[in-house]
Amino acid sequence: MLRTHVRRSTLPGRRRRVVTLLTTTLLLTGTAAVLPSVASAAEPPPLPVKTLSRSSWAFTDAADPLHVKVNPPGDAPVGARVDAKGPHVSRSYYTLDLTSLRGKHVVTAALTIPEKRATDCAHRAVELWSTAPLTGKSSWANPPKEQTRLATAGALTAGCPADLTDLDLTAAVTKAVQGGEKTLTLELRVPAAHELDPRYGRWFADDVSLKVSYNTPPSVPANLRTAYPDAPCATTAPGVFTRAYDIPITGHYADVTDPDPGQELTAHWEMWSVDDPSVRRDLDWAVTDGHAYAQFDNPWLPADHTYAWRLRVTDGVDTSDWSPTCYLTPDSIKPEVPDVTSDVYLTDNQWEPRGGIGVPGQFTFTAHGSTDVARYEYRIYDLDSQDPIEWTSVPAESLGGPATITFTPRDSGLFEVVVRSVDRANNYSWDQGRVFTVKDIRPYVWSTLYPPYYPNRDGNVGVPGVFDLSPGLPDTVSYTYHLENAPEQTVAADADGNAHVTLAPTHGGENVLYVRNTGADGTVSLDREYKFQVDTAPDITVDGGVQIGSATTFQLTPRLAGTTSYTYWFTDYQDAPIGDPVTVPARADGTGSFTWTPPKPGSVSLRVRSTDAAGVRSEVRYLSLLVDGAAPYVTRTGGADAPGQPGTFTFRSSMKDTAEFVYWPSTDPAHKLTVPARPDGTAEVTWTPTEAGNVWFTAQARNTAGVLSAEGSTFFTVYDSPVVTSADFVRWPAGPMRPGTFQLSSRMAGTVAFEFAVDSYTTTDVPAGPDGKATAAYTPTTSGYHTVYVRARAADGRTSEWGYYSFTVTDKPLVSSAGYPADETSVGPGVPGTFTFTPNAPGMTEYVYQVHKSWPDSTDEPERAVPAGTDGTAAIDWTPESYGSYYFTVQGRRADGGLTETAYYSFSVRDASAAGD
Repeated sequence: MLRTHVRRSTLPGRRRRVVTLLTTTLLLTGTAAVLPSVASAAEPPPLPVKTLSRSSWAFTDAADPLHVKVNPPGDAPVGARVDAKGPHVSRSYYTLDLTSLRGKHVVTAALTIPEKRATDCAHRAVELWSTAPLTGKSSWANPPKEQTRLATAGALTAGCPADLTDLDLTAAVTKAVQGGEKTLTLELRVPAAHELDPRYGRWFADDVSLKVSYNTPPSVPANLRTAYPDAPCATTAPGVFTRAYDIPITGHYADVTDPDPGQELTAHWEMWSVDDPSVRRDLDWAVTDGHAYAQFDNPWLPADHTYAWRLRVTDGVDTSDWSPTCYLTPDSIKPEVPDVTSDVYLTDNQWEPRGGIGVPGQFTFTAHGSTDVARYEYRIYDLDSQDPIEWTSVPAESLGGPATITFTPRDSGLFEVVVRSVDRANNYSWDQGRVFTVKDIRPYVWSTLYPPYYPNRDGNVGVPGVFDLSPGLPDTVSYTYHLENAPEQTVAADADGNAHVTLAPTHGGENVLYVRNTGADGTVSLDREYKFQVDTAPDITVDGGVQIGSATTFQLTPRLAGTTSYTYWFTDYQDAPIGDPVTVPARADGTGSFTWTPPKPGSVSLRVRSTDAAGVRSEVRYLSLLVDGAAPYVTRTGGADAPGQPGTFTFRSSMKDTAEFVYWPSTDPAHKLTVPARPDGTAEVTWTPTEAGNVWFTAQARNTAGVLSAEGSTFFTVYDSPVVTSADFVRWPAGPMRPGTFQLSSRMAGTVAFEFAVDSYTTTDVPAGPDGKATAAYTPTTSGYHTVYVRARAADGRTSEWGYYSFTVTDKPLVSSAGYPADETSVGPGVPGTFTFTPNAPGMTEYVYQVHKSWPDSTDEPERAVPAGTDGTAAIDWTPESYGSYYFTVQGRRADGGLTETAYYSFSVRDASAAGD
């Protein structure tokens, strides 16, 4: 049985699970923060394993006490034995190369030595020692010094020979690796008490197997950076300056490596206040793809203090050394608004023109007392331009110092310089803006023959024109100019600073004259670019109108000298070509013409250019054309309002050489008919609708060449609903509530009855006569607005559309007076008048009335009643006591006691004492 004198390792064969610590928000307190931990759900990979064999072996023999046998053939003898040469006592040595474990953490080391044979299986006693290295001077007489007994093996209970297996050499191997030893020498021997007893002699394999599980510690984190701002680690205080409002989400980065593949790494971060180290944060975050990251999101981290941070990394078995300590200082103080000066461009009067186009000017930015300004950001832009201008950064000459930039305007007018300070923590000041005016010192150019922007048709290629030059600089002495790519020329200015030059354009289209002026002090402006157009495009005239299907001739007159041909083409409203360009020759006088027959109506654009014998092309002339579609004008007369009722339709078209018209109703669009055109280009047809509905009656003209015009239409509606009339119930005004009749007339063939109703679709049948007509009786029961609903029905059950007839009836009495007519001024105070009440509904028993005065004072007489006569009428006499405006209110009372609607009767009584009466 094998016994070991070193405690066997209890470490498992696989590495421990890595613990990942997660956090959201932690508060800084006087003690270290304790973070909750959550175990990783992923199973960690097993530790790496190496199997080491001996690099050499040897044995010593008491029979040869002064020598050592190194790497001899055969098995390794241990203990006493007797052979033909006599007695022997041996010890065997194995040397293991440990250099592959350098820098590793040895977790377990287990040794196996195979046993080959034994002299006596019943007697067994073996020891394993670590020794000093075996050398060429080692021998039985001078053995390597024994250091530690690592294991022993006693008598066997079963099996012989029996290997020595799983000998725990963890401590020995660890000690050797940590001590920097390159090799480990092992001695296998019989204990001294039995070493001379041949029964204990044994033979082992000349090689061993050392199985080592190990772990390589992660590297020390490198490439440390602060995320906000993105800056490398500063290893001395105050470190990286950062904006205070970035601190609540302060991120840090580091690169981490681990030679062992598949390891799950966790970075442990520390952050603490340099002023008070007890104010700290501890944070564990998993490493991803070799990058460690931490986010410290404490919202109460005090600004304007210096903080330190560092990290180390664990793989669950070993932990790296600490990284260098990095420092950062959050800065909450914005810089002051900077100042900006420029001797050339800035004054107290922003409207004063200064400098000039092309005149450089220096702008100096100063920090206005802020001592930590690291740079300035500025932009200078033309206030007349809407183009966005990006900020430009310029470093301060020293921390808190000034910066100077040079600006050279390329245009004149109002400009603004805007500048802001940025400190070393990336805090921005408020903007400082200054407006200034750039003087235009370029010369001014004008030509009557060649004005800018639009062409003067009197100008042309080779036609000289005078260009007037006036100064942009004070004391201008000369002008330097060139037209297009021609050589520069200089002309002296007159006493007023003006000059005049005569130039002839060499090509059509846009030409550019470049002119600059020179002042008496030697100042030279930038060029004024005077752009003008030279019209060489041919002129176009049209013979007559442009109509579909009719040939139109276009006459062309050249503006390009020596024109030999014209090329024309058409485009649609989206500038897409219509057909290919066509070239026609010019006549001897340079004119030309072509004929075009439009294939369809609509807007088109004609483009024409001319070409001379040398191949020079003119500018393109554009002419917008509207092609007349010659759509027929369609009119309807004489009916077609109801099914079976014929109507007459007349077609008129402006199309030349109209031969016939194609027409169709929308009720039968697939069935198109034709009618020949009359000599005047018109036609007439009769059409009878067969059903009710909306109808578009459409026609096209076709000329003798077979070209169809655009479509022309007229719209109308065919009704089959009955026609309703009534002499008793008029549409307006309101009539009396008395019995009456409605006359019904059908527009549907075969009508046998009408379905009749008032104010609902609950109908009553009214038989129709052979002529499709009927009379329906009706007695109103309520006053107000009413609607008749009626439709015709045929014997086969067909029904027409609904017809409608609206009317209004009222039961309020009619009031009249000959002495005091309604809405008039009559008679005078004290003059009696008779007022008659006439019923608008039968069954009146009396009338309830009241007289009201509304002006100049307001009074109401008592309500009174007067009985109705046998004819339903009543009359009263009433005498006004004073002048003014009056009105009667009158209601009739029915036999059931109910009252009618109220009738109002207004009139005025004349003031007899007024002048003129």
